[in-house]
Amino acid sequence: MKKKCSYSEFNSQRREHLLRGFRESVARQSRISAERAFRYAAERPAPRFWVSEERAAEVVSKIFVNPGIMESMYKEKGEMYLEIYRRVRKLREVYPRASLSSLVFRVVNSEAPRSYISWQRARNVIKG
Repeated sequence: MKKKCSYSEFNSQRREHLLRGFRESVARQSRISAERAFRYAAERPAPRFWVSEERAAEVVSKIFVNPGIMESMYKEKGEMYLEIYRRVRKLREVYPRASLSSLVFRVVNSEAPRSYISWQRARNVIKG
């Protein structure tokens, strides 16, 4: 479902976040395991969801219409959009008159439980 040749404007922020997590993990390990450090970097909470508000709104609106749409996504991306969708639905109960885009904006710019990428992808992002 990702658009071909799309570019995330958050690549440098995401890379810095992952690199910081990788370094924290390495510093705490007595026996250094690169795989463990990459896993930690990918699984630690992120300061935001690493997706644009526009893309998230597009996908969330499609999920409202057809929840099965996530079956064609990579596991991590599907989980990320499902979390965004859940949060938007919850916010919609509190702010029923708010637009979908404003709700998605609030959600995407809030802390995410993790980076929603595999540890292998985190390794590739960190290595540049």
